[in-house]
Amino acid sequence: MARAGILYSHVAKAAAQLTAAGKNATVDTVREALGGTGSKSTIAPMLKQWKAQHEGEVAAAGAGVPADLLEAIKGVYDRVQVGAQVQVEQLRIEHQLAAHKVAQAAEALREEVRQLGIEREALKAELHSVMAAFAREQAARHQDAVAIAALESEKTGQAQRLADRTAEVRELADQLAQARRQFEHFQEASAAQRQDDKHAYETRIARAEQEAATLRANFQDGREALAVLRSEKAQLEHTLHEQRDAAREQARKLYEATEGLTATRELASSRQFELEMVVERLEHAHQANERLEARVSELEGENADLKKKPAAASPKTRKTKT
Repeated sequence: MARAGILYSHVAKAAAQLTAAGKNATVDTVREALGGTGSKSTIAPMLKQWKAQHEGEVAAAGAGVPADLLEAIKGVYDRVQVGAQVQVEQLRIEHQLAAHKVAQAAEALREEVRQLGIEREALKAELHSVMAAFAREQAARHQDAVAIAALESEKTGQAQRLADRTAEVRELADQLAQARRQFEHFQEASAAQRQDDKHAYETRIARAEQEAATLRANFQDGREALAVLRSEKAQLEHTLHEQRDAAREQARKLYEATEGLTATRELASSRQFELEMVVERLEHAHQANERLEARVSELEGENADLKKKPAAASPKTRKTKT
């Protein structure tokens, strides 16, 4: 896998610059042009791909000019050379055959050589012009190649980003579907739970109302028993008061009769014991009444709390549905 930051566009740009400079694009020269970054195993396949796409530029990089143009220039030069040699040979033959014409022929030959030199210089100038035009064409092709490589890299990046976005959209769609299923399941579970809570609440309310009714009945019975005991206490206190008055009267008379005094004392003691028993029973009934009143208050408080729970649960249910 290529290192982060080393892309095909970088390798293509470096190879094109080396080729334009007349240098051979190798893994080492490309890596050096990239500033020493990237491994050879990363650069090699990218450079191979670039060379396969730019075979003509790679072949001409060593010579500095295209092969067809170089062959044409060599052909022109060879023809000029052959023509010059033929003329020199003819002059040499003519010199051997007619020595007396050497002076005239030499002057003519020098003029012809001078013309040939002019033509040769013209050909050299034409060659330089052709090479300059070729260099400009090569630079333009290099810029086009770099631009095409950049566009291809950008196209590849956009395709990858599009694929990533498509995958993200699919993943989000799956998550949305799963969330919908979970929400539907939650709504069903919430409805079942609310139904169970409602049933349990109604059961507890019914049980509490039944228990409260029983306690009210017991409380009413206790009140009635307490009223009866209070009435009995009042009657006993009245009777005791009367008996005490009678005892005082009898005590006054007992001074006259000792035997009657003893009987009166026993009767007073018996009445006092009965009065103490009634008072104790009255106190027990009063304590039982207080316990019943406390239990009724507790049940009424629980009943109020249970009635408040549906009111508190209703906003929560509406919020869950929302």
